[in-house]
Amino acid sequence: MSQRIIETTIEIAAPVETVWRALVDFPSYPQWSRFILSIDGEARRGAPLAVRLDDGGGGVMLMRPRIVAFDEAVELRWRGVVGARFLFTGEHSFRLEPLSETVTRFAQKEAFGGMLVPLFWKRLDTHTRRAFHSFNSALRERAEALAPAG
Repeated sequence: MSQRIIETTIEIAAPVETVWRALVDFPSYPQWSRFILSIDGEARRGAPLAVRLDDGGGGVMLMRPRIVAFDEAVELRWRGVVGARFLFTGEHSFRLEPLSETVTRFAQKEAFGGMLVPLFWKRLDTHTRRAFHSFNSALRERAEALAPAG
């Protein structure tokens, strides 16, 4: 079964530790993120999450993924299934790369799989890419506001 992938990146003028702290501070998401509206659950490998997303049509989609990778200040990744595995799966990752002591490259990626992906790909690609850019910009604003003055 083939996968379809969406990936976006942004440079953030904040140390990698500051960006990571903002990323895993799930309770603060409603204050700054317009795409990932909220995340309930612990930021640790193996933890189940309840993730509420803006569905792009004025509604909210609830996903229940599980964290499959948690490498502090490097990567947070979760995997979710809608219906049955063969129908629709998504593996969402956030990766951080320090470019210097005060600049971080942030990458957000989703690998979609399953029989339903081709049917919804155009909408998924358009909405998800736009939503990722929105989230990336909001995270940049959040992390840069939290960054120590340099």
